[in-house]
Amino acid sequence: MIEITLDKNLDKETFLNFSKLKVEGVDFGKKIRDDHSEVTKENYNEYIDNFYAKHSHELENNLKDTKKCFGEIKDVLFLELQKYFNKDYSKEKYICYLSIFNCNPRYLESKSFQVYYSRSHNMRKEVIAHELTHFAFYDFCHKLGIKNNNALWELSEIFNVFFLNLPSIRNAIGAEESLFYPDLKIKLEAIRLIWDKKVEASEFILNSLQYIQNI
Repeated sequence: MIEITLDKNLDKETFLNFSKLKVEGVDFGKKIRDDHSEVTKENYNEYIDNFYAKHSHELENNLKDTKKCFGEIKDVLFLELQKYFNKDYSKEKYICYLSIFNCNPRYLESKSFQVYYSRSHNMRKEVIAHELTHFAFYDFCHKLGIKNNNALWELSEIFNVFFLNLPSIRNAIGAEESLFYPDLKIKLEAIRLIWDKKVEASEFILNSLQYIQNI
């Protein structure tokens, strides 16, 4: 169902990909520097190797705890995903990598993602639920014939705020889902009016995309 593991080489890629990235009001480079002020493009390879060696015990403990995180949300999350998208996503194979960087990227093609190792127990549950919901959302949209583009990405982030705040999921996570990208706030409030109509998934997605593409 899900493999939860460590991969320092992936963290090296994450550093290179995110150290200067800014998206919709989020500065990922700053998030990296806030926790790792001494890492640079010149020393990142050695820095990450040393960090993994120095913090190996902490990383292994958090790895074990993150497996518990998944166990605490999986039944409720997959049940709600099945109810909404009419498909059982619990049988899919996912990979969750703990990361020393607070970027939490996902990779749709491999159904894999990273979770910042130093997040609290509940907030690691939030990231896992957030990313698994993305995989289901994109799978459903692709079956509708919708191609990946920026509008679909924006809607995926907005959708998660509504879906992960369903009472059953929010209670399982133990935290409220907030919008990660502040620049999407205005679009979220407009699309909330569509969500509140409680229409079926395909109608919600198509109507919401139409709104985003027309503004």
